[in-house]
Amino acid sequence: MFAQIKGVVDLLRSGVSDFRNFKTSKEREEAVLYLLRVYFLLKDCVDDGEELVSEAQPNPVEKITGMDAPSALATIGRWDATIRKQGSRLYKLQSGLLGQDYIAVINPTLQKRLSEAIGYKMDRTITLHGIGSALFFKNMFPIANTNEEKARYISVMAGEEEDSLNMIRIGSEIESLRESLNQYRSVVERMVSNAELLQLSTRARQETQFPDEA
Repeated sequence: MFAQIKGVVDLLRSGVSDFRNFKTSKEREEAVLYLLRVYFLLKDCVDDGEELVSEAQPNPVEKITGMDAPSALATIGRWDATIRKQGSRLYKLQSGLLGQDYIAVINPTLQKRLSEAIGYKMDRTITLHGIGSALFFKNMFPIANTNEEKARYISVMAGEEEDSLNMIRIGSEIESLRESLNQYRSVVERMVSNAELLQLSTRARQETQFPDEA
């Protein structure tokens, strides 16, 4: 997930300059609000994702099976709740990136490249679309998974094909992604005044939080 998200962030950052071309302040405000919502969704994905893999390493399934029953129940409950949030965030992200008509209007090439980066209808083993779909459908159609099956979703989220987590690779991906997110945020911040940024950031943050986080 982390490497796939970085590809999306870098594309968006490269296309942000096109968002300056709106003729009215209202259009520009809506564009910046959209970009900030995307930022917060991505940042939350990274923050929660890093916390999950750090706790569950090196193998989530083995870790949960090695716990006593009460500890396993409490731990898998927390992990499962976070995975469900991740599914919702990735679904919102994909819908927002591919469903915004004004991206196609101001930069049709950017929207096409975003679709390719997400991996929508692409024949690749691990894509952001594939990871997001797996987590989202788990959220929408919950079934009585075992603790081991629930734990395995952490590896799915991290983009692993097996249960074990390659923490050297994942750590490098997270570090690179955070750098890209910081650069993306800096570019967006230059589009508006400090007062506008504060107002729009507060609004975007509220719109991307879950009720238990507000």
